[in-house]
Amino acid sequence: MPSCDPGPGPACLPTKTFRSYLPRCHRTYSCVHCRAHLAKHDELISKSFQGSHGRAYLFNSVVNVGCGPAEQRLLLTGLHSVADIFCESCKTTLGWKYGLGNMLWKRRRQSCSGLAFVLNTSSLLGGYG
Repeated sequence: MPSCDPGPGPACLPTKTFRSYLPRCHRTYSCVHCRAHLAKHDELISKSFQGSHGRAYLFNSVVNVGCGPAEQRLLLTGLHSVADIFCESCKTTLGWKYGLGNMLWKRRRQSCSGLAFVLNTSSLLGGYG
């Protein structure tokens, strides 16, 4: 059982631990369900994406996510090889990742890894401002 600091209050609740914590000095985005850190605001490429459930943000990199199997999917910009990504802590589907080896990569040279991560805004907390 995880240890916790018995502070004031009626019960001592176990604390959650995540694989990665982002520095407090940066604005961060977290999972709406379990508050696991997902991305730094500095990694945000674009806020003008359309996700499967509405508005979405495009990031250079994310943490504390797992990846499903890759599949071919027809998106607004054409056919892409994508894989759904989910929160490692609570298993909520957050969005998807895909390679930028096509025209999108040529337009968005900010991404140095060749991968992009699309997170649905309905799954995110924070990073606003």
